[in-house]
Amino acid sequence: MQMLTGDPPNLMDGALGTELERRGLPIEEQGWSAMALQQHGVIVQSIHEDYLRAGSVIHIVNSFALARHVLKPVGLAERLEWMNRQSVNLFDRAVSATGLDRNGLWAAGSISTFSANSDRSKLPKSRELLKNYQEQAGVLVDAGVDLFALEMLFDVDLSLTMLEAVEPFGLPLILGLTCEWDREGNKDQVVTRSLDGVSRSLGEVLNELLGCCRHHKIIPAIMHSDIDVTHAALGILRQQFNAPVAAYPNSGSFSNLRMNFDSVCSPREFANASIDWIQEGVSIVGGCCGIGPKHIAELRTRLISK
Repeated sequence: MQMLTGDPPNLMDGALGTELERRGLPIEEQGWSAMALQQHGVIVQSIHEDYLRAGSVIHIVNSFALARHVLKPVGLAERLEWMNRQSVNLFDRAVSATGLDRNGLWAAGSISTFSANSDRSKLPKSRELLKNYQEQAGVLVDAGVDLFALEMLFDVDLSLTMLEAVEPFGLPLILGLTCEWDREGNKDQVVTRSLDGVSRSLGEVLNELLGCCRHHKIIPAIMHSDIDVTHAALGILRQQFNAPVAAYPNSGSFSNLRMNFDSVCSPREFANASIDWIQEGVSIVGGCCGIGPKHIAELRTRLISK
């Protein structure tokens, strides 16, 4: 854990799903990036290789959409174990292809709130959800991940279910909260939006979530949030959590789950924001949707030159 959060800051990779789309692969609405494991493993591996060459040491494998409740609607439930293992294997192959030392790298198993068609109203009830997350976590651990990345967290009860699922495995975890500006009340307030659509202040959610959490190896993160929202949210997070934190923002706009790449920030803009966060004490920086290998490489170059 100390190696993971120590000085100098550790670079995480960037997006995988939108990077697949950038390289010409169709993104399925129901299964998102999961479908690429079926026929396009070479491209998934090549993306990992590009992030390795860019300088990332923390890599989130392509398991974001591989829980049973995501795979079952697209007829792939029986492939759950193979697909989760394959997501880790492709990262390991990328490490071998680049000649890097696997011992100096971290493979994070992504477990997320994604559901078919990105419609969270289709998520199972809590007991079934817990069982599904435990199943996926067990396969990922057996395949060799070093930590978990719990992603797209916004609802306290759902987040606690995910924490309960991974806690028995004892691995470090990144607790990835997704935020937005309050569209209804205080326009300068950062909020999360629960499953029932109710907005709650990030500070309130953090207080409740971290107060209930028994896991001693947590790195809270602001992820899949616009850069300006991320900046404000990190200030709130660091006020309430006196320990290492992480940031991996997104950039760009979506239309029907398709990324508008012309709206993505430049590598320089991403690096400028990231350096500000690092100077304020953020330990891990990477990117989510829209952020690619060029963004990570620019940040690494800027950090080396300082």
